[in-house]
Amino acid sequence: MEQTRGLNRDILKYLAILAMLLDHIAWYLMEFSSPWAQAFHIVGRITAPLMCFFLAQGYVYTRSLPRYLGRLAVFAALSQIPWYLLHPAKGWLTFNFLFTLALSLLAIHAWETVKSLPLRLLAVAACVAASWYCDWHVYAPLWCLLFYVFRDDRGKQLLSFTGVALLYMEETVRARLNAGFSLHTALRTSAFTLGVFLAVPLLLSHNGRKGRFGWSKWVFYWFYPAHLAVLAVLQRVLK
Repeated sequence: MEQTRGLNRDILKYLAILAMLLDHIAWYLMEFSSPWAQAFHIVGRITAPLMCFFLAQGYVYTRSLPRYLGRLAVFAALSQIPWYLLHPAKGWLTFNFLFTLALSLLAIHAWETVKSLPLRLLAVAACVAASWYCDWHVYAPLWCLLFYVFRDDRGKQLLSFTGVALLYMEETVRARLNAGFSLHTALRTSAFTLGVFLAVPLLLSHNGRKGRFGWSKWVFYWFYPAHLAVLAVLQRVLK
């Protein structure tokens, strides 16, 4: 339902883009333990939840699912080379966030169109599992799906969002423990994941409006590969 107050979709998307830029600057150009890097990482946690929320909305309102999926696929492909350059240690088995969103869209479509419950769950699980080597693997597809399934119940949206967020935080801590960190260090270096909850007041502030400019939907598509390319160049120049 639209409201007269609050933030429209475009404003929230621009906030998500700014948060993503700060987060990526911290990951690729700054020392992880520095105070500024940690602050940028905390702010950057809002991007994935917001983009997942709007992808779920996009599925509801899109006039053409093939075109929507095609846009994600094309810009995911454009983003992949700078993404590889920024993650050389991971090799070729790493894929950018637009691939995650494309798989999330397919998961929602499977949930909506597959009639048999066992087959529907299997199709959704396949989409979620396929995201394993992508940025925000598993958690973003689950957020997208739950935002869609509970689109008419904000309370259930927030409750399910919190459940997935806690899983994300737990995995981050566990990964550090498995890497040999002490419990104290694992908790301290995972504290930035709490930033995902900064997305909650922003989601609650959404007034249901799209914004004034129809071209705004293209900003994220073009900005994503462009900023990765610039960061890849800067990373090599500075190092």
